[in-house]
Amino acid sequence: MREAIHTVHRTNENLCGECLVQDIRRRVFSMLDRLVEDGDRVAVALSGGKDSSLALYLLSEYQSVERRKFDLMAITVDEGTAYRRSGIEAARELTRRLGVRHVVVGMRDIHGIDVAEIRSILPRRWRRSACTYCGVLRRWAINKVAREEGATKVATGHNLDDVLQTHLMNLARGDVPAMVRSGQGVRSPSPLMVPRIRPLAGVREREVAAAALHLGLPAHFGKCPLTTGMRVGFRRSIDELELAIPGIKEDLLSGLWAVIGEVRASGAIGVELRSCKLCGEPTTGEICKTCQMKLELQGLAHRPLLFPRQPQANSNY
Repeated sequence: MREAIHTVHRTNENLCGECLVQDIRRRVFSMLDRLVEDGDRVAVALSGGKDSSLALYLLSEYQSVERRKFDLMAITVDEGTAYRRSGIEAARELTRRLGVRHVVVGMRDIHGIDVAEIRSILPRRWRRSACTYCGVLRRWAINKVAREEGATKVATGHNLDDVLQTHLMNLARGDVPAMVRSGQGVRSPSPLMVPRIRPLAGVREREVAAAALHLGLPAHFGKCPLTTGMRVGFRRSIDELELAIPGIKEDLLSGLWAVIGEVRASGAIGVELRSCKLCGEPTTGEICKTCQMKLELQGLAHRPLLFPRQPQANSNY
């Protein structure tokens, strides 16, 4: 008899490593059947952590069974931290094992600054954390590189816990448009935005960790030490709620998805995009959030940063 490595608290079912991986594979493949199309080029945003590593591994398996014919690659952004260096080595090893093309780009090379420098120049009690700047600058870089590589979809490693936390934070802020835009594979009005998919959106974080360990994936298992703010509090609160009501995470996420689907279908939330005056990327205002943040950082660094411009961007969409 195989040793159990994971307990499904909702049903008290104990699963061995192979059974857990098979269950996750079934859920992820079913989701990919709806998200991936023949002829796609899927770029995985690969940090080297357990989540994005498992996402790449399962996408590689999905590709090998030929349920869809698509190209697969990985993109890693080097934010310039010691934490990321270990993740990059793991990402390189995994892509080598899987035979997947791997592009590594430096945040400093794209934006003219990295997270190590951002941390060093932020004044005490500044209105934003280094984590906030990192997330915005990293997402901008991944979209740009994926587009230049001809990707039709960007796959991220966001698991069920991540997705639920993000939706609840947006709900707490009253940011319904952000909730609507963050759906699976939602296409932007702008061709410059590569649609994003989340293959692990139906898989809990603990399941991801157990599966990645069982499979022996080269991956970083720790949390980024820069993660701060609202997300940490929401994670703790949701975990406490789950202890009291097993299965509440799936129920909450299912309910939120239903509401988001209804709002999206109604057409009540529309987004009008224009070109950022500084970089040419899509934005709802005159200057995109990435460039706004870089202007702040430029003032703190007392030197010019890089504002790479999309050469063929139109003035509106």
